[in-house]
Amino acid sequence: MHKRIIILIIAVCAVLLSSCSDFNVITSSKVTEKKNTNKSNSIKVDKSQNKDDIVLSPYYEELELGYGFNTLTTESQRRLYFDIIDNCTLITDEIDEDASRKSYYMEPFTLYECTLSDLDIAHTRAAVFLDNPQIFWIDSYYTYSYSGSTFTLTMQSTMSQKTYEKRRKQLNAVVSDVLSGLEEDMSEFERELYLHDYLVKNCKYIENADDSVDDDPYTAYGCLVEQKAVCEGYTKAFQLLLKCCGIPSVTIKGSVEESSVVDHIWNAVKIGGKWYHTDVTWDDTDDVNMYDCFNQTEEIFRKSHSFSPMLSESTEDVLRDEDDTLIAFNIVIPKCTATKYNYYRYMGTELRDMQDNDIATDLSQAATLGETMFYIYVNPEYLDYDNVYYQLFSTDIYGFSEYIKSANSILGYDALSLSSKVMSKKDLNTISVQIQYN
Repeated sequence: MHKRIIILIIAVCAVLLSSCSDFNVITSSKVTEKKNTNKSNSIKVDKSQNKDDIVLSPYYEELELGYGFNTLTTESQRRLYFDIIDNCTLITDEIDEDASRKSYYMEPFTLYECTLSDLDIAHTRAAVFLDNPQIFWIDSYYTYSYSGSTFTLTMQSTMSQKTYEKRRKQLNAVVSDVLSGLEEDMSEFERELYLHDYLVKNCKYIENADDSVDDDPYTAYGCLVEQKAVCEGYTKAFQLLLKCCGIPSVTIKGSVEESSVVDHIWNAVKIGGKWYHTDVTWDDTDDVNMYDCFNQTEEIFRKSHSFSPMLSESTEDVLRDEDDTLIAFNIVIPKCTATKYNYYRYMGTELRDMQDNDIATDLSQAATLGETMFYIYVNPEYLDYDNVYYQLFSTDIYGFSEYIKSANSILGYDALSLSSKVMSKKDLNTISVQIQYN
């Protein structure tokens, strides 16, 4: 699973009139990738630290997730769900010699008077992983057998019992450290933003993870302790941190198109009682686009992300490939239509009327805080994006340079330069201005 890398195509627009002639217009591209190699703000992690249990924030309660469990429709599935959880740490010393990577057999367990199909088992396992992002050691390989109505499942672990115990403590210690940075009375949005930014600053996307000797990049452990991950690792780490401070989330499977179609996974997060799509992996960039995938609608996400089929809406034929192997599927996809807590709308200046807005006031406040970016969200229900952009940056009617002058007047001195870089993001209804200071 790969992340996108973003490259900005920078062009100086000669068509701007004199009042805006110092603005550089930047158009963003979503086609190519740009690795996040700048980790100057990263936090050093002591991998030797150990903590038996996660120390939660004193201000927020942990949330128990049950979105996966609630999709299970039979008693046999529900029994299997709890038995997987109850037995998931019983790792033996026996190694599967036929596995492509080192894999340890786990203690088999039996369910009596039980009926489960191959798809039932896959569904139940998906539900377990959806609700328990802290599980990082269970292998994708498993076997099962029937003797009459007696069902036996044998799972496998990607690591030994000793390694599991060590890594569990390491993961719990790092999670505890991250949660200690939460402040009292933070809103759900502020908590989500803090955790999102922590992962972006402290994890590096790893290329060619399929060549790795272990599955760490696909886990919360790899993302938080090793600080190297692919999209699955980012997503599980984000979900684990969110649940530890009381914010609901689920993982969504799908794909993105780069040079080819690539499997992908991201989160849906519930903020203020509404669901939003957030893709931390795609926000992990070196440029100023690190919030393009923060709390977006499904409509916006479908412009760049494809969704794997919903299990409940698909026949088994649809869920199997030409080799009769089950493909990736979703068991939960929340309806994401809200826009209130979209990053650019919530953190930026929202425009509904070009003649009644707070651009100058908000600019002066941004300057007081020393901000380097200023965001304008053009509400599509009230204004035409192209018209707003034209008026702000291609004419002197409501030219943005006039707002800078007004902001400087509010501040009492010429703090803001008339020279700024502007990024048009029509697909996100956003204009991003990189603030320059005198």
